[in-house]
Amino acid sequence: MTAPDHPPSTRLRTAAAGLSLTVLVFAVVVGAASWRLRSGLREQILNREAATLSAVASMQLDLGASEYGAAALEEVPGALLVAVLKTARLRGVAAVRVFDARGALNSADGVLGELPPPAADDWRRVTRGEAFARVFPGMPPEEILLPASASREAGLVEAWVPLHRGGNGAPAGAAQFWLSAAPVRAELAAHDDRLWLQAAIAWAAGSCVIVIGVAWAFRRLAAANRALAARSADLERANRELVLSAKTSALGAVAAHLVHELKSPLAGLEQIVAAQGVGGSEDGGAELAAASELTRRLRTMVNEAVGVMRDEQSGATFELTCEELLEVVASRVRPELARAGVRLEPAGEAAVRVDGRRANLAMLVLKNLVQNAAEAAPRAGRVRLRGGAGADGAVEFMVEDEGPGLPEPVRSRLFQPCVSGKPGGTGIGLALSHRLAQQAGGRLELVRSGPEGTCFRLVLAREP
Repeated sequence: MTAPDHPPSTRLRTAAAGLSLTVLVFAVVVGAASWRLRSGLREQILNREAATLSAVASMQLDLGASEYGAAALEEVPGALLVAVLKTARLRGVAAVRVFDARGALNSADGVLGELPPPAADDWRRVTRGEAFARVFPGMPPEEILLPASASREAGLVEAWVPLHRGGNGAPAGAAQFWLSAAPVRAELAAHDDRLWLQAAIAWAAGSCVIVIGVAWAFRRLAAANRALAARSADLERANRELVLSAKTSALGAVAAHLVHELKSPLAGLEQIVAAQGVGGSEDGGAELAAASELTRRLRTMVNEAVGVMRDEQSGATFELTCEELLEVVASRVRPELARAGVRLEPAGEAAVRVDGRRANLAMLVLKNLVQNAAEAAPRAGRVRLRGGAGADGAVEFMVEDEGPGLPEPVRSRLFQPCVSGKPGGTGIGLALSHRLAQQAGGRLELVRSGPEGTCFRLVLAREP
């Protein structure tokens, strides 16, 4: 049982849907990767701002330490704030809070009222010596004084900076800065534009590769599917041929047995009919003549079959031209066609030759086809018999009649034994002819069949 063959439009829609889904999944993957990369870049840019503040603050602390001598900066009132304010002026900070090493608020600038103490997680990070920053969520609180309305519109960046002396050792404290987010947001927007452009280019290039790859894979899959379907069809055809070969081989064995068994009785019957004809009356003369002709035809057919068997067994080597082969066939069937009122028109090419063994088998096939054509043709009709060179060095024979064509049940089961469209027919002739064509290294095929007539073609492939 073969798989259902889906129409090309269905296969095309399925391929397009699969391709679209693949490209969509790839777009999701590229988008997710770009979003993670964007988050990492934003964090790096913000932390860079905090690292810059930390470096400037450490430098200011080192400069302040030289002014206060051996005294610790955190012990000098306002010393930490002075160093941080110098940093704030350099970096355009809007507000700042300074904490000592214990987390207590040391001083503040630009802040009105009281703000909550630093979050525990933020304080742990900054005391470990980590400088970090983030965009302040929402609008800045009213307690923070902003230098300009532009800063209020752009929002704030919150930065935590550890305060080191000499850039190392335990921090002397920490500073919480609020900066205008306008420069950072502009840089982040520029990075976003470049990132999404690169993501779009990557997605487009990847999609092209995916489309080409999937199209190539679908093409290979379709080719493999066609090859598999062709092999399945070949296997099914080979199976039918094996079944037909078994049937026709059995029919051939039966036919050979009948030829052997009929030869002697036919010879005796012909002698009896001849003896009756010598001493018979005039009234029975016509019947006896018809009986004698019938027995003679039967004996001729048996002798032809015996001759082919003898040539097969003896391995005789000879050649016939297509013209000679068709003349032999015509000589055997012309009397029968004359009685039916059908005209035979043979036409063979003298330059094309067929070896003797294949010629014998071809003559049996062509004789049966011509007889069938004569029975199908109307009275005063004609049967055309042609032979000559075919494609690829093959030899082709055509038998055409002017009959009404084969019935549909016969066409659907052509070359199967016991299928006949003639009253009283056995349906063995075409099956045996098909098998004989295969034995001759060729094939028998129906070219057309309709109201304008029927045409069979016998093709003998070129011998290797």
